[in-house]
Amino acid sequence: MRFILLMLLFATLAGCASLEERKAGFAKTVDIYVGKNADDLVLAKGPPSSSFTLSTGAKVFEYSRSQTVMRGGNSYTTMQPVYVPNANGGSWVSVPTQQSTPVSSFEYNCKILFKISPANIVESWSAQGNGCY
Repeated sequence: MRFILLMLLFATLAGCASLEERKAGFAKTVDIYVGKNADDLVLAKGPPSSSFTLSTGAKVFEYSRSQTVMRGGNSYTTMQPVYVPNANGGSWVSVPTQQSTPVSSFEYNCKILFKISPANIVESWSAQGNGCY
């Protein structure tokens, strides 16, 4: 029995991607733009959320997104034991009781900055936030 439980635990953990694996997958999706024309980036990702020009003539395109995720608020029924006294002393009966999970809110955001050369070529990128990968 322990062996089966241990194997189920390993199978469950193996299905979850580690943070490093998610970061590597995310990097692959943005690395493809480095060395390409900035027009290709805009055609693929749409116009940036904002952009600005550096003193060197290079530009920075910012792509930002945020998302609020609500979890919980589910209700379910459980059976609760209740003691009911009677002339014979009483007995325990199961009574359906409504329960609910609390509502939780989680904020996810991601900001990706692409540095664009004066020749309009994507030179590099950086990302920050908890919702990028």
